[in-house]
Amino acid sequence: MNEFLQDMTPYQTTGILFAVALVAHIVLGFALKQIISHTQKTKNQLDDHLIVAVSAPIKVLIWFGWVYFSIIAFKEQISLLEQVVEYIDITPIFIVTWGIVRVVSGIENYLTSKDTNVDNDSVRLFSRLIKILIIIAIALGIAQYLGFSISSLLTFGGVGGIVMGFAAKDMLSNIFGGLMIQMDKPFSTGDWIRSSKFEGVVEKIGWRMTRIRTFSKNPVYIPNSIFASIPIETPSRMTNRRIKEVIGIRYDDIAQMPNIIAEVEALLKEHKDIDKSESLRVYFNYFNASSLDFNVYAFTKTTSKDEYQRVKQQILLSIANIITKHKAEIAYPTQTLHIQK
Repeated sequence: MNEFLQDMTPYQTTGILFAVALVAHIVLGFALKQIISHTQKTKNQLDDHLIVAVSAPIKVLIWFGWVYFSIIAFKEQISLLEQVVEYIDITPIFIVTWGIVRVVSGIENYLTSKDTNVDNDSVRLFSRLIKILIIIAIALGIAQYLGFSISSLLTFGGVGGIVMGFAAKDMLSNIFGGLMIQMDKPFSTGDWIRSSKFEGVVEKIGWRMTRIRTFSKNPVYIPNSIFASIPIETPSRMTNRRIKEVIGIRYDDIAQMPNIIAEVEALLKEHKDIDKSESLRVYFNYFNASSLDFNVYAFTKTTSKDEYQRVKQQILLSIANIITKHKAEIAYPTQTLHIQK
């Protein structure tokens, strides 16, 4: 290549190289379109993401080749370009690194698509870690190529890491808190979580903080280290919803209590929306001030709030009808005053 370029003037060389790069760019674009049109017909979409990821770096490499050989053609006339050539030799490394990072991003986009059943938060976390490790490894290699001592850099980085650890311990605790969330999975994006301090739906789990949207639609930003020190409830992962009610009848209706309890228990056992594998209890358990109380304890099959409310309403109305059928009444607070003669 160098002998061929030396037989022409720098301007002729640059023009020919430009024409070659332009043709290569057009041919590559046409070939990629054909490949993409073919891969779109397949069920696996991973190849689509990978082709899109590598297409831009390859095109950039083509035009870098034109710039590089054009500089070589002119370096004998412009002495400054000789130093430029020494430094741009490592440019392909940056382009390849960019391509690798784009490939990792393409795999991340594929795994977090709606067609795969993977945890999106974990995929994003490990994707970021891989990108950081790739960039650090390439940066150390370039530093070694430029003549820097890697051992000195690592030693300085160790001392600097200790200093930074003390200076930014809160930030680091939040970062490790986010890592623990991804590993232990107490909740994920889209889950409804609740604690004594906040309640809402998780919108994003970041490196430093988690954003939840409260039911009043306000965003709340919570440092990840908080989750290590408080208990978190995740109602969206419940298996059933609980019906727990205390119903009181009048003292005058104590004779009807056994029949009412038996019929309410039969109602729950026969109801199609009550989970029979979970606890089911109907017992008379308290002599209250103005009522005889019995408790109703059961679990619905559904976890949907709307469906649960419908089932609970149906059961409570049925219990009211059972009490009325036995000529009893639901008690309300009353007082009886006895005057001594």
